[in-house]
Amino acid sequence: MLSLLSKSLAAKMSLAMVLVLVAMSASYFIMNQRLKTIEDSFSNIGKISNYAVDILKINKDIVEMQRDISVYGASGSAPVFKKIMVNYDSIEKRLAEINVGKGAESIQIHLNGMTELVSRYGTNLKVLTLRFTQRNELIEKELPQIYLNAVVLLEDLKTKTTDTNGKLLVTEYLNLWHMLHRDAYQFLTKKDYAKRAEVEKILNSLSKNVADRSKFKNMIDLSNSYRHTFSKSVQANRNYLSLVNVVMAGDAIEFSTLANSLREDSLTQLKQIKRDAQTTVSMTESILNVLALMVVTYIVALSLFFHLQITRAIKRLTNSFTHFLDGDLEAPIYDLKRKDEIGILAKAANKFRELSKDLSEAKHSAEHTTKVKSEFLANMSHEIRTPMNGILGMARQMTRTTLTPEQSKMLQLIQSSGASLLVIINDILDLSKIEASKIELESEPVDLSYLLEELKHLFQEQADSKNIQLYISTTPEVEKLAFLADETRLKQVLINLLGNAVKFTERGSVSLTVNIQEIGLDEVKLTFNVSDTGIGIASEHLGTLFEAFSQADTSITRRFGGTGLGLTISNELLNLMEAPLKVESVLGEGSHFYFDLKAKRTLSSMDLGHKDVSLTTLKEEIDLSNINALVVEDNDINQIVIEAMLNEFNITSINMANNGQEAVEQCALGVFDIIFMDMQMPVLDGPQATLKIREISAFKHTPIIALTANVLSADKQRCFDAGMDDYIAKPLEYDALRSILLKWCRTNIERT
Repeated sequence: MLSLLSKSLAAKMSLAMVLVLVAMSASYFIMNQRLKTIEDSFSNIGKISNYAVDILKINKDIVEMQRDISVYGASGSAPVFKKIMVNYDSIEKRLAEINVGKGAESIQIHLNGMTELVSRYGTNLKVLTLRFTQRNELIEKELPQIYLNAVVLLEDLKTKTTDTNGKLLVTEYLNLWHMLHRDAYQFLTKKDYAKRAEVEKILNSLSKNVADRSKFKNMIDLSNSYRHTFSKSVQANRNYLSLVNVVMAGDAIEFSTLANSLREDSLTQLKQIKRDAQTTVSMTESILNVLALMVVTYIVALSLFFHLQITRAIKRLTNSFTHFLDGDLEAPIYDLKRKDEIGILAKAANKFRELSKDLSEAKHSAEHTTKVKSEFLANMSHEIRTPMNGILGMARQMTRTTLTPEQSKMLQLIQSSGASLLVIINDILDLSKIEASKIELESEPVDLSYLLEELKHLFQEQADSKNIQLYISTTPEVEKLAFLADETRLKQVLINLLGNAVKFTERGSVSLTVNIQEIGLDEVKLTFNVSDTGIGIASEHLGTLFEAFSQADTSITRRFGGTGLGLTISNELLNLMEAPLKVESVLGEGSHFYFDLKAKRTLSSMDLGHKDVSLTTLKEEIDLSNINALVVEDNDINQIVIEAMLNEFNITSINMANNGQEAVEQCALGVFDIIFMDMQMPVLDGPQATLKIREISAFKHTPIIALTANVLSADKQRCFDAGMDDYIAKPLEYDALRSILLKWCRTNIERT
C-alpha cells in the first residue's frame, strides 16, 4: 500500500481525493446538522413573532370592541352592534387558529386563559342587547308614557276646573310632573346623581302630600306607577352599566394583562433562541475553518471553492445578524436567491428583519399613545379656561368696589395667582399642541421695526423697575424690512427670551439685536440675538436646558418661579420654523440666545397698515351708552363678568340669552348693535345660532363676536365660517374687549 502510494501519483491523488471526499462528507454532515438547528431556530422565531403580533392585534380589536360597546350604549344603533359581533367572531376565530406547538406550555396556558375570557365575553354580548332593550324600554317608552298620561290628565282637569285656585293647583302639579320627568331622565341618562333626591321629593309631593286626594286620585295612581317604573329603570340601568363597565371592561383589561404577560414570555424565548443561534453559528464557523485548513493542503481550488461557496456566505450572514442585533435593520442580506441551506438561512434572516420592523412599528404605536395623553392634557387645559374667566373677571370687578387695604392686598394676590395660573395653562396647552402636531404656522407680513417697538413697549417698564438697561436695536435697514412669517409665534418666542433675560438679570443690561443678511433676490436670513448680564447657566446644565419642566437649577425655581416650559416651547416653535434655538452662557456672567430665521421679503414696512388700536388709543375715553348689546352665554358667572365689563364702557342696555335658540328668538323681536356669542352651549351652539341670526335681514351686518375658550386655529376658523366677525379668548381681558369695542363700534363712538 505504501509502495503503491509512493509510486503512483494517481493513487496519491486518489487517496487525496478520498480524504477530501471524506472531509467534505464530514463537512457536509456537520454543516447540515448546524444549518438544520439554525433553520429550526428561525422557524421558532417566526412562530413566536407571528402569534405575538396576532395577540397584540386581537388585544387592539378587543379595546376597539369595548369602545364600540360604549357607542352602542349611547345610541342603540343596530349597525354598531353588528360591527361588534363581526369583530367578536373575527377575534374568536383568529384566537382559535393560533397554534404554539410543543414545548411552549406557558404560552399555551396564557392562550387558554385568553380563550376562556373571549368565550365569556361572547356570552356577555348575548346578554348585552337584552339588558339594553330592557333599559331602553323603561327609560324611553314606559316612563315617558306615564308622564304623558299624567300631563294629559292634568290638562283635561285644568280645562274642567272653573275656579282660579283650582287652576293654579293643577298648574302647579303640571310643573311638578315636568320637573319630575326632566330630573328622572337626567339621572338615568346623564348620570346626574343629584337628581335622584329631587325625583323622590317630587314623587312624594305628587303621591303623599296631595290636598284633595279624591280629586287627584288618578294622578296619584300615575305617580305611584311612575315611582315603580322609575325604580325598575334604575335597576335596569345599574344592571346594564355593571355588565359593560365592570364585567366586560374587566374581561378586556384581564385579556390585556394576559397579552402583556404572553409578550414577555415570547421575548424571553426569542432571546434564548437568539443566544442558541449565535452559539450555533459560531461553532459552525470554527468547524468549517478547521476543515478548510485540512482541505487546503490537498487542493487549493477545492479550498477556494469551499471558501467562496460556504465560508463567505456564512460570514456575510453573521455580519447581517450583527447589524440587526445592533439595531441596523437596513443592512444588506446576500444569497437570497440561492436554493440551498444558505438561501434558507438568508431568507430566515430576511424574515427576522421584517419581524423586527413589525416590533419597531409596535414601539411607534406606543409613542402614539403618549401623543394621545398630550391631547388629553390640551383638552383639560381648555376646560380650565372657562372657570378662570369667572375667577379673573370677578376679581377685576372687585377692584372697582370699595375695599379695605387688607382686602385690596388679598385681591391683588388672587389676580396675580390667577394670571400666573393662566400663563401655566397657556404653556401646557402650547406644549400639548406641539406634541400632538397641532401647531399650524401662518405666513403673513411682519413689520420688523413695529415688532421691535412692541417688544420695547412691553419690557421697558419692567427693566426700569429693576434698574437695568434695555437695548433693542433699530437701524435704517431694520426700519425698512418686512418679511413673511408667523408673527404671533415669532413674537411669543422673543417675549419668552426677553422675559427670561430680564427676570434673571439683577444688574447690567439686556439687549435684543437683529442681523440681516441677504441670501437671495427676495430672501433674507435674520439672526435674532438676546443677550443679558444675568446669572448665567452652568455648562453641565446646557444639555437639558430645552427639556420640558426643567430649569438650570432647582434653586432657580424657588427664587424666580416658572414651570420650565418657556424655553421648551420656544425651541419647538423655532424647530417648526427650521430655525433651531442656540445658547452660549457662562455662569455668573450672562447668557446669549440666538437663532437664524430664513424668510422671504414682502412689502416695505411703510406699506403695511397697523390696526392695533391697543397701542394708539390706550388713553382714549370712550362712551358706548347708546349701544344695545346681546350676550349669549350659558354660564351664569360668565354672564355676570361680561355684563360688569360692558358696564365699564357705559353699556347698560344688555340682554342675556342662555343659549343660541334664545338668542335667535330675541333677535327676531329686537335690534342689537353688537352680539357676543359663546361657542359651546346647550340647545343650539354659537356657530349654528350665528347662521340663523344671519338669515334675519336686520342682522346681516351686525357685528357678532365669538366668546371662546378654544384657541386652536381650526376653532377660530370655525367662528369665521359660521359668519362671526371676530373673537375674544376666555378668560376675557379688559384690553381685548376694549379693542373689540373700538374696532366694531367706532360709528357709535363717533356719533356719541
